[in-house]
Amino acid sequence: MLTHTNSATPAPQNVSNIQVINKPGGAVLTYKLPNDPNLLYVKAKYERRPGEIVETKTTYFSDSLFIEGYGDTNEHQVQVISVGKNNKESDPQVVSIRPLTPPVILAYQTLNLTETFGGAVTKFKNPAVANLALVFLADSTGRNDWYTVNTLFTKSDSGAFSIRGFPPLPKRFAMFVRDRWSNKSDTIIKTLTPLEESMLDKSKFRELRLPTDNWQGHTFSGIIHPMTMLWDNIWNNGGNVFHTIPNSGIPSWFTFDLGAKYAFSRFKFYHRAGTNGDLYNNADVKRFEIWGSNNPNADGSWASWDSIGTFESFKPSGLPLGQVSAEDIQFARVDGEDFDFPLGAGAYRYLRVKILQVWGTPQMFYISEFTFWGSPRP
Repeated sequence: MLTHTNSATPAPQNVSNIQVINKPGGAVLTYKLPNDPNLLYVKAKYERRPGEIVETKTTYFSDSLFIEGYGDTNEHQVQVISVGKNNKESDPQVVSIRPLTPPVILAYQTLNLTETFGGAVTKFKNPAVANLALVFLADSTGRNDWYTVNTLFTKSDSGAFSIRGFPPLPKRFAMFVRDRWSNKSDTIIKTLTPLEESMLDKSKFRELRLPTDNWQGHTFSGIIHPMTMLWDNIWNNGGNVFHTIPNSGIPSWFTFDLGAKYAFSRFKFYHRAGTNGDLYNNADVKRFEIWGSNNPNADGSWASWDSIGTFESFKPSGLPLGQVSAEDIQFARVDGEDFDFPLGAGAYRYLRVKILQVWGTPQMFYISEFTFWGSPRP
């Protein structure tokens, strides 16, 4: 049976007791709903920037509205309107908000560009845990001919972002922060000289099987997936991975010979492609240590090894376990995660990687590829 809304029904009553809670880049409005059976939803109408009128709505089940997208801390007017089931609107109630410092500015204030091996790096904090884009630029001529080198999309509360592949010559680098409403921070500009480095020759790498090591590759899709797949120069591929056998244990470790002695600058860690459920999940490596030696004990003990550093994988989106964004995939599978070795770390021929934690719960791990940079030592 069809029912018809009576067009003679008046507009719904206004909400009452509106309270403003100012937030970075916006505000939250809370209110008391009217006891009006005609009420369908409540909306806020505001001018985000000159000429851009925005509406945000919430149903009669909710007692709050979210105002967002401002790039300043000025006072702004917001109209709060009740809308009925007959589409009639109440007279607007006007409230004033004064957004707190926008997320782009909060993040920008934490940037500090510094030189690193092969490029530039910045650490950042995102106190508002907002969806942000960090845009890294370089000056191609030294005369303000800027181009975008890379962009990091993130919702994480903190992290680091670097660009690589530059020679050890003075170069102007820059960075700014942008949000999804195209609000932009100022731009930080610095002239930096990247530290010299070269990529280690993977053709010299050899597997080293020591007692207690977890070196045995898991067999799936009809082939074994051994340690040697870590340096076959194939990544963003679900099959070319070092994949230990199920229930082989976490923590566990493996060892390999670089073929020569090196002082290290940085490395890339490429995650397994597979399905998106394999990325930042299951046996994907999350936290690990790297140890170095020039004369490993044949019994597999740790007495002949020096700790180089502990490293933890970073998920740009900050999404819960089992969920990944397109930016996560690009960062982890395609570009590879960049890690810097601690400055002053020794020079070594043999490396031992100790897996401390995976993103999920399996007692095994998988890694697609490792690439190392540094300089040879006698």
